[in-house]
Amino acid sequence: MDLKNTVWDNSNIYKNFEDANIARDLVNSEIAIATIQTKVTVFATALKTLETESIESLKPTLPLARELMRLKMDQQITLGTLMVFAKSKLSTDSQSKVAKNLESKASQLLTQLTQAINSLDLFLLRAPDAYVTEFLNEPSVHEMTFSLSHQRHRNDFLLTPETEAVLIGHGLDGLHAWGKLYTEMASSIQVDVAGLGRMGLAKASGLLFQGDRLVRENAHRAINAGWRLFQVPTAAVLNAIYGWRIENYKTRSSKRELNYLDVTCHSERITHQTLKTLMDVTFEKRSLGHRSLKLMSHEMNLPSIAAWDILAPFPEKLVAAKPIPLSEAIDLIAAAFGEFSQDMGQFAKMAYEKNWIDGQPTEYRQTGAYCTIFSKQRESRIFMTYTGSVKNVMTLAHELGHAYHNWVMRDLPAFETYYSSSIAETASIFAETLVSAALLRKAATSEEKKKILWQDLESASTFLNNIPARFEFEKNLFERRKEKTLSADELSTMTENAWELWYEDSLSEYNEMFWANKLHFHITRMSFYNYPYLFGYLFSLGIYAQKDKHGDQFEKLYINLLRDSGRMTAEDLIQKHFQQDISKPEFWLNSISIIEKSVLAYEQIVASELNFTEAKESRGDRGASAPGFIG
Repeated sequence: MDLKNTVWDNSNIYKNFEDANIARDLVNSEIAIATIQTKVTVFATALKTLETESIESLKPTLPLARELMRLKMDQQITLGTLMVFAKSKLSTDSQSKVAKNLESKASQLLTQLTQAINSLDLFLLRAPDAYVTEFLNEPSVHEMTFSLSHQRHRNDFLLTPETEAVLIGHGLDGLHAWGKLYTEMASSIQVDVAGLGRMGLAKASGLLFQGDRLVRENAHRAINAGWRLFQVPTAAVLNAIYGWRIENYKTRSSKRELNYLDVTCHSERITHQTLKTLMDVTFEKRSLGHRSLKLMSHEMNLPSIAAWDILAPFPEKLVAAKPIPLSEAIDLIAAAFGEFSQDMGQFAKMAYEKNWIDGQPTEYRQTGAYCTIFSKQRESRIFMTYTGSVKNVMTLAHELGHAYHNWVMRDLPAFETYYSSSIAETASIFAETLVSAALLRKAATSEEKKKILWQDLESASTFLNNIPARFEFEKNLFERRKEKTLSADELSTMTENAWELWYEDSLSEYNEMFWANKLHFHITRMSFYNYPYLFGYLFSLGIYAQKDKHGDQFEKLYINLLRDSGRMTAEDLIQKHFQQDISKPEFWLNSISIIEKSVLAYEQIVASELNFTEAKESRGDRGASAPGFIG
């Protein structure tokens, strides 16, 4: 069947990799970096005497500070555009040498830009409030107001300029080198999957989404066996990354303690109290994920499912549904979006018609799905491998939600559009929720309804059990690593303990090697690459829960919230637009009530099917009976 997939048209960005504008932009970036390096020495000198300088003596540096910061921001956009152009090609053809070369060159220049501007960055973090206020009171840099003010909240943890510079330099061949080692190990490991032969981890991981349970189990066991062969160096990587962070935080705690949770909360623009409330409410409601897993095990005709089943597709009992062409998926998504917002529906159509979506399978295609943006043109691009499943449709809706978030901010200054990871999932989950509701309304049979609700079951167990288990493990890893270096066996035990706490007996077997095979624990640029997914999921549902309350005003409130998402903390954002307090349980409980409705709907369908089967048997109509079900 012709799925009519589209491929990207990036010709308005650069015509191709031989486009003379690429070379021009690279050269202009090099010139800009050289200019910054020459002129920024003023601030390197000023940093040394900053505490003794008066405001009046610092004021003459304001024009230069604005000039260099504007230059930095413009080059970030230019180099970011080059990076996205290269990465777009690599997503569809991971072997492209020209794309690899461009990505490497742009990445090097971004690093050089960061290093070049470092003295000014530090100067603005340490300068008196009056200086910073006057610096920002000028159109060319005013867009930095929130980001700079937010960064200055951590001034107590700054080290001397010389030490900060040393840490940046050492981080490249220290902290970040460990992360690079992990990535290289992951890309080189080959595993033997029973019945399917030898393959890389990426291909083997893709098998965990297959419908055949034996294939999933064999892939799971092969992946873990592969990581066990590398468990000693992998444990060394994890110990090094977290040891580095702990020492870094300890060194910065001369004025007050820098706690590892405070670091991530600041990065995600939330308070420690909000994070605590989120996790407390989730723990209280974790049984909703257990109910979802029991429903999944019932559908699979199993007494209980294991770690390799939690990403399984809906088990087709009837003839498998025909694939949904991409054009039809767009029509369906646009209609669902349009019921909420005409503009949102038209945007989905436009993204398809302008070829902002690449869904065509290719030989050296990367796995996964994502939405990115060309910052200079303010155009999003969506990547996925579209094969026509209902899951594909929901993934497409998810990524179009991200793209719409970018779209409604397209007229804002770039620095006001950089939102945190926690807020990033707001529009995508909201978009999924709209499409899921529309599909459910159109579903004619219980089988069709269950297939749609299956996505909600998987989400419930992922966000209420799996993500929190990752958070639990990482929190314990920080605490235990303070005391000692941890062995691979100890890390496996810690993983099982975290899964037992959050999953309890809802799984027949945990994944004890999750600490090794989950990339997120080994990312060096940020810690706790886990709970932001939970936050975004429930934050979005909490906003959706306000839909009926605000009636015709809801669309405007929602779009204004998205537009403010890069220039406010999460607490201020939801308080301003919906008068909600996310440091209190009520907001999160309202979010979880939406999940519970989906789980309850599935339970009711199953109960109805069981009653129907029992009625047939009581009449002597002996068909195959469904297994017992416990709600």
